Amino acid sequence: MAWANGPKDLIGTWVVEKARSLVDGKFDFFTMEDVAAELDRRKAAGDLDGDPSEMMAGFTGRTEFTEDGKVRSWMKLPEGVSEDQIQAALAAGEIIAYSDGYFCPEEKEWKEEDGKLLYNSGEHREIFGEVKSPWDPLELNEDGLLPFGSGMVLLRKL
Repeated sequence: MAWANGPKDLIGTWVVEKARSLVDGKFDFFTMEDVAAELDRRKAAGDLDGDPSEMMAGFTGRTEFTEDGKVRSWMKLPEGVSEDQIQAALAAGEIIAYSDGYFCPEEKEWKEEDGKLLYNSGEHREIFGEVKSPWDPLELNEDGLLPFGSGMVLLRKL
């Protein structure tokens, strides 16, 4: 699906609408509610390894596309982190920014080229010794969601 207004439609904050997950033996895109219900079912059956909150963490992040071509990944700040710890992490360069209970550990870039929107995944890709581009297309799917993160999530604009 094309971008009706080009980059203007991309710029802003996006959240995970669906993520690739294993639900009822099927690996596909599921909502946070679907995954939570699966985790509850597995917990009740005594078939749950690990902390369910960690398994749901992928749904709590945000992705921001800025006007100046930056892609910022925002993660929810863990409970109990003090303002002093945040300031120390900022000063040490461990995080780029902090806002509204979220921190940004990294920044990548996006661009418009030949009428297409592209995102620098930062991945080194090679096929049979030939280096491939790290730039992925930013294209909405038929539901108006944005496939992102090597196709592991579908984002919805806030």
